Amino acid sequence: MAKDKESKIKEILGEDLVTLAEYYIGDEQKILAVCNTLDFNILKKLKQNKEHPILFTKEELIEGVDVFPVEFLNIKLHHNILYGEDILKDIKISKENLRHQLEFEFRSKLIHLRSEYLMFSGRELEALILSAVPAIAPIISGLLYLKDLSHDDTCDLFDVVSKGYGMDVSILREIYDIRNGKSKFKKDKEQYVKELIDVLSGIGNLIDELRVSK
Repeated sequence: MAKDKESKIKEILGEDLVTLAEYYIGDEQKILAVCNTLDFNILKKLKQNKEHPILFTKEELIEGVDVFPVEFLNIKLHHNILYGEDILKDIKISKENLRHQLEFEFRSKLIHLRSEYLMFSGRELEALILSAVPAIAPIISGLLYLKDLSHDDTCDLFDVVSKGYGMDVSILREIYDIRNGKSKFKKDKEQYVKELIDVLSGIGNLIDELRVSK
């Protein structure tokens, strides 16, 4: 994040600011600001200055880990502290809560993909296919956490999941490479959608049967 942007957020939040951090969801950068308290006047000042961090009070962050384990796992694993204390490194992610949210996320994305497929065609269908990987990558990371698996980068992520869960998710790697200009569409778009649906359905079933510790 640019220094002037960081300074502006720090100036607006003042002494209430506990932590300012940057993290990534896929290739998209997000800014997280954790404060002791937050009120509407603070929101107005941020809006007027066109600053849009993700905002939590310290209490909300600590209490929200069990409600949004996928989101907080992604932040915990991929953050960089810009200011203040690193309260993110000490948050505990419950594998049981994570498993429940992962099942919900995969089944929701499966339902969404089916619905969008019925409405889209041509270039719209291509866009739907390409949008699948950044939407899925954060929850794929959650699968690794459930089995204490690790990976070096996004490309390696798909191989580790395939081996760890005994399921072929190469379609996700293929779409990732297309998005990043390393490959092109090599088959009919309908086939990509079919394989995506198969993968989402298969992972949803695997998570449903998976038993994890708390």
